[in-house]
Amino acid sequence: MMARTMNLLRSWRSLRTPTRVNLIIGGLLMLAFLYTAVTVYFGAASQVRYESNDFPGAQKASTAFLALSPFERHIGYFNRGTAEAAVGSFDSARDDLETALDITPTRDECAVRVNLAYVYEKLGDEVAGEDAKKSDELYAQALRTLEDAPQECRPDKSEEKQKSTEAKERVEEKKNAEPSESGSSGDDEQPEDGKKDDQQGDSSGSDKKQPDSGDEQEKSEEEKKRDELERRAEQSEREQQQQGNGGQGGRTTPDKPW
Repeated sequence: MMARTMNLLRSWRSLRTPTRVNLIIGGLLMLAFLYTAVTVYFGAASQVRYESNDFPGAQKASTAFLALSPFERHIGYFNRGTAEAAVGSFDSARDDLETALDITPTRDECAVRVNLAYVYEKLGDEVAGEDAKKSDELYAQALRTLEDAPQECRPDKSEEKQKSTEAKERVEEKKNAEPSESGSSGDDEQPEDGKKDDQQGDSSGSDKKQPDSGDEQEKSEEEKKRDELERRAEQSEREQQQQGNGGQGGRTTPDKPW
């Protein structure tokens, strides 16, 4: 081994200076080419694997891209966050997509904002059946994320603007959802109950009707709130089932990465 090393050194010293310089430059260029090729490979692999529904593979490829590339890092965070959202890891997806939004150039902002708004929306769906206030805050955050998009990334009649508009309409419908029909039907039944009380005769007493009516009205308001929470929870569950079964009922996964 030592003899071979000595022979290589002698061969190197026997070369002319211009030849040495050319070999050094050629070696550096080769290393740069290999580095670029590997980095581009992982960036493209994250997209290909996402499109083939290999979401864990897309996450790994995006992580490798981030470890290698000092440039276009918003793409790595966007691709990884999108893959995380596709498997329901919405907290991790939010962190990556928020990081991507902080460093993305204006031309790419809309793609990041659409997927980040999707994550806020899904987080709101998860708590809709337990905490209506928190759910509404997340829906409002999704709407702000879409509305704050710069005009440069959403020209008129562009695909980005169409996606943003569709997402806003979907989130606004959830945020401004009226109580379900079962809750409103309770109000309609109150006058009928009152008529029945009147028909039972004077023995029931008029001063009993007012407290009963108040109790029924208060109960009706509670039922409305409970019904609305249940409706949101059922809607979120249906969307999750459609995502797992490849359903087509609305967008159940974020837009694919770059």
